[in-house]
Amino acid sequence: MSKDAVFVPGVWGPYRDVLIPGHWLAEGGQSATGELLRHVVDIHPAYGETNALAQAESKNIYEYLNSHLAQMVEKQGAPTISYLGRHFFLYGDLWGNRSPVADANMKGAVIGLSSDKSTDNLALWYYGVMEFIAMQTRQIIEEMNKAGHVISSIFMSGSQCQNPVLMDLLATTCDMPVLIPRYVNAAVVHGAAMLGAKAGSADEEGRTEGLWSIMDRMSKPGRLVKPGKNKNEKTLLDAKYGVFLEQCRTQQEYRKKVDEALSSWPEAQKA
Repeated sequence: MSKDAVFVPGVWGPYRDVLIPGHWLAEGGQSATGELLRHVVDIHPAYGETNALAQAESKNIYEYLNSHLAQMVEKQGAPTISYLGRHFFLYGDLWGNRSPVADANMKGAVIGLSSDKSTDNLALWYYGVMEFIAMQTRQIIEEMNKAGHVISSIFMSGSQCQNPVLMDLLATTCDMPVLIPRYVNAAVVHGAAMLGAKAGSADEEGRTEGLWSIMDRMSKPGRLVKPGKNKNEKTLLDAKYGVFLEQCRTQQEYRKKVDEALSSWPEAQKA
């Protein structure tokens, strides 16, 4: 939100007065990140075996893979989880790009595929998706700040708040703190309660307490995830962010080259 209208290419809005009176709301985001995680994990050859192992430990598949990544770090003597995926590059716009490219034709791409069908490799795919989510979040934030916003922290909601590996990755990749609410599983109900409190605060003349004041009063402290302090990991993630941007840009360039080559092919224009 901002007090003035800020127009950002590839970002929806700005919309005035939709949340806080007198403020403009911009809406940049990623589509179906939870489904992206589920899809990539589900199609890996090791999914069935790994899911059975997770159930045996009374864990969901994501909790198990987070634990498995930690075990891989210890087993391989790796300095960080991100180091495990240093040569694996997953670009995950499987359903097109919502922000900031706003291109429905964007697709996924992977550099680093191998014939490995193990749980280790499944964990690497899983990490690759989380890294993509973090990288694209950074891309959206940078584009919004470039246009005039001043975003310096990330407030999370939804089930992915419960994924500590993803939250750490978001904070370190974006180099800003991530704030996780106390009521992770009750965001909609909590928000409805705030709106109810505003309606209930009306006096005889219809004047109500400010929504921002109500939000501040009813929001309890949650958990703060700070960016990692490992300078080597930050350097690695910055380098991979550069590769991520190239994957985004070159995909569009490749499509353009092929479309130009097909422009004089009459049969291709009908397909």
